[in-house]
Parts: sequence; C-alpha cells; structure tokens
Amino acid sequence: MIRTEDIYDAAADDDAFARLAALLAEAAGARSAVLHWGRRPGDATEISYSGYFTADQMAVYDEEFQDDDLWGGALDGRPSNRVWAFDSMVPDSAYEGSRIYNEWIRPMGDDTFRCLGGVVQHGEAVGHVGLHRGRTQRAFDAREVAMVQDQVGHLGRMFDIRRKLDRAVHHGRALHATLDLLDHAVFTLATDGLIVASNRTADAMLRTGDALLLRRRRIAARDPRDEARLFSALRAAAARDATQASAIALHRERGAPYMASIAAIWTGQQRQIVMIVTDPHGRDASLADRVRALYGLTAAEADIVVGLADGKAVETVAQERAVSLATVRSQLKAIYLKMDVTRQSELVARIARLPRFPLAD
Repeated sequence: MIRTEDIYDAAADDDAFARLAALLAEAAGARSAVLHWGRRPGDATEISYSGYFTADQMAVYDEEFQDDDLWGGALDGRPSNRVWAFDSMVPDSAYEGSRIYNEWIRPMGDDTFRCLGGVVQHGEAVGHVGLHRGRTQRAFDAREVAMVQDQVGHLGRMFDIRRKLDRAVHHGRALHATLDLLDHAVFTLATDGLIVASNRTADAMLRTGDALLLRRRRIAARDPRDEARLFSALRAAAARDATQASAIALHRERGAPYMASIAAIWTGQQRQIVMIVTDPHGRDASLADRVRALYGLTAAEADIVVGLADGKAVETVAQERAVSLATVRSQLKAIYLKMDVTRQSELVARIARLPRFPLAD
C-alpha cells in the first residue's frame, strides 16, 4: 500500500515526484507505471516514470505512438477521477493487432499488455495515471483497481499543488528575466538594506564595486560622501508614511556618478525598498533599430537621433559622421517631419522615454 505521505511529499519535492510512479507500481503489483499532469487535456507538463522503460524509449512513444495509444483513447468521454482495468474496454485482439504493440512494444523485446489507469483532475490540473503488466502476467483485479482509486483524490491534489508551485516559479523567472533585460541596476531591499533580489545589471555593478558594495549582505556606498545620503534615503523609504521617491548620486572612481532612484513598495503585508541605479554612460545597441522601426527613419537618420539623445551637439554628430553640418541639418528636417516634432528638445525627450536595454555582449 502506498502511503498518503509519499504522494504529498511529491507535491513540493521533485525527487519524490520522480520516484512516485515506481512507488505506485510497487504498491499495485504492476511492472511499470507512469504519472503525468498538465494545465489542459493532452498536455504533459511533468512526467514521473517508474523506470521500466528508458528515457529514449519513452521519447519514441511521445513522438511517434502517443496518438496510437488504445488505452488513452478508451478514456475519451469517460469521467475523470476514476480508474479502470482496460481489459474490458480494449479487447486483447484489438490491442494485439495495434500499431503501438507491434511497432513499439514488441520491437523492444517487451510484452506490456495490461493496463490500469484513468484521468485525474483537480482544479486546473489534468493528469493521467497508468499502471502496466506483461502479457503473461495476470490482469488487474477489483481489489487493485480499488486500491488505486483510493489514491486518485490525493494524486489530483498533488498535481494541482505542483501546478500552482510551477506557475509561481515560472512567474518569478519571467519577472526576473524581464528585469535582467533592463539597462538599469534594480535592487529589491529589506527595510534594513538587506538585499532581497537583484537583476543581472545590479549583480555586475556589485562585482565592479566602483560605487556600491555589500557590507554584511546590506547595500552600502563605496564613497564616504554618499554613505550618509544613501542611509538617509533608505531610512526615509522604510518609514511607514513614505509616499515619495527620492534620488541620490553615487560617485565612482571614474566617470559621471550613477543616478540612484529609491522608492518603497508593499509585497503583501511587508514593506520593501526598490533602488534603481542608472549609469548615465550606458549604451543600448538596439536603440537605433528601434527608433527606425518606430518612425520609419533611415539608418543615417536613426544614428543622428541616437547621437542627439546621448546629449551630443549637432556639430559633434556631423563630425562623427564625417559629413557637413548642412547635411545633418537637412536630415534633421526630415527627422522632425517623420517624428512629428518641431524642436530638438522634443526629439530628445521622446527618445528618453524609451527603455534602455544592455549593450549586446
């Protein structure tokens, strides 16, 4: 008999989930077993195999024989959360003549011929359970069907717990990947300055250590001039009545200071601090292409726009492009028309609103 604890251990433990099919097979006296769940019928997000078939053999099944599975087809139209012995649903003669038996089972030197299984559904999770025996082994009896049936409710709840955990993990990874795409260092801090999370740019900034560093896992400024201001800004953000964002400059050994913006957020009942640090010298290799796509500019026009948005004078842009000032001014007229602006300041302000992505490696 499989223990209920074994099923619920598999809810949050990947190794326990991987072992669960083998435990179920042993409890039911089956030679092999498979469990899987997905977010919709026909989807298999996670699978637990008992280990009887190899991963390569199961990959062949998934790619070539899944649609020919007579046992799976026999469940069409039948209620969820019930299991059956398939002997009465799929005659031996039909299975013996099937493609899956003759082109997958037998060529492996196997004789899998009996199945006990069904559809398991709980919440938004839909899964299957299947236990198997060989042709020379006895069919599953009513006691074994009842034993597996007793576990179906637990299996369904376990599937749904894993679905919810998987969704949360996927959501977190998606958010983190999104933050990694930004050309800003993003730190999530506890109210005492302890780092809770950080994106890739933030991690790189800490490794560089030219303006920010860690002291006992808490964010700190390298330059003593900035330390008091940073501490004060974090303390203000941590105050329960804090509603406004603040900003400070973080000096570094070379180059213009980083610009740090600090604000408080609520995560449930917990107050945290977000600090976004921007490098004024940051470059975005994709900006010119995005500007071209937005406004229908030529490559030359987009380069001029990016240069102006970087704070360069028109004369500097002309020199860098090795063209006359008159040529750049003529191109600017076309740019203004395409972007529907009348002044350089409008152009720069519009481009400044676009997000910046890190320079491609």
